Amino acid sequence: MAGAATEGRPAAADGGAARRPLAIVAGGGRLPSEVAEAARRAGREVIVFRIAEKADAPRDGLEAHTLHFGQLGRLFDMLAARDCHDLAFVGSIRRRPDYRAIAGDLATLKRLPKIMRALVGGDDTVIRKVLKLFEAEGFRVLPIAEIAPDLLAGEGSLGRCRVAAGEDADIRRGLDLLAATSAFDIGQAAVVVANRVVAVEAAEGTDAMLARVATLRQEGRVRGPKRRGVLVKTAKRGQDLRTDLPVIGAETARLAAAADLAGIAVEAGRTLIAERAATIAAADRSGLFLAGVTAP
Repeated sequence: MAGAATEGRPAAADGGAARRPLAIVAGGGRLPSEVAEAARRAGREVIVFRIAEKADAPRDGLEAHTLHFGQLGRLFDMLAARDCHDLAFVGSIRRRPDYRAIAGDLATLKRLPKIMRALVGGDDTVIRKVLKLFEAEGFRVLPIAEIAPDLLAGEGSLGRCRVAAGEDADIRRGLDLLAATSAFDIGQAAVVVANRVVAVEAAEGTDAMLARVATLRQEGRVRGPKRRGVLVKTAKRGQDLRTDLPVIGAETARLAAAADLAGIAVEAGRTLIAERAATIAAADRSGLFLAGVTAP
């Protein structure tokens, strides 16, 4: 259970939690630095633990340490030494770690059977197991929405462009599709053009799916007028939002424009917008609408 006292690590009392450091376990992208800075503005000391070969360099002024996948035990020990009980997982990890890279230090070896069990299953299953692994050590995993609520998409149009009537129908179809596929742990996004589902996100991720749609357009396999179609992105039903919130950024807007879409619709309150100003500006420059919508 989150916050339980385990292996000599007493759980943080609620009254002292805000005075203790917050750990950010950082994957790729600029989002970890944005979340860390939001936490610092709220008055918390922040320590960034970069996953080697995955995380971008943190912004100036942030304390940062680099660890490999095989040093999970060292991470636990470093957190305990700093009296750090709260942490958040932020950023992308494109590939799962190589099993051969797990056994990195003595503290990790002691926990190796639990770690190996946590890496078996679909994406959602693995995430839940990893969270339980940290909770069993006495740590509390915080949702990004609690640390940096300003990074979440709000309801309605977020940029200058507005949603047209036909595009609204495409959004609804995309939302219905993603609600129906949630149980299968497939992906968080789909592209709908003129009421036709032309792509569903799978293991390749949203960016690669958009590149695929651009190729289909060039090959003439997606018919219809130019600047038609919508990227729809939502959280999966029952998804643990502490670690796997949907994210879009300026690159998403660029790829949506290259795929000749009309806009992007994301689930309001449950989707992160990385580098918000740059992302909205990229959508505006391309004539894309960017809207927060309510999922069914």
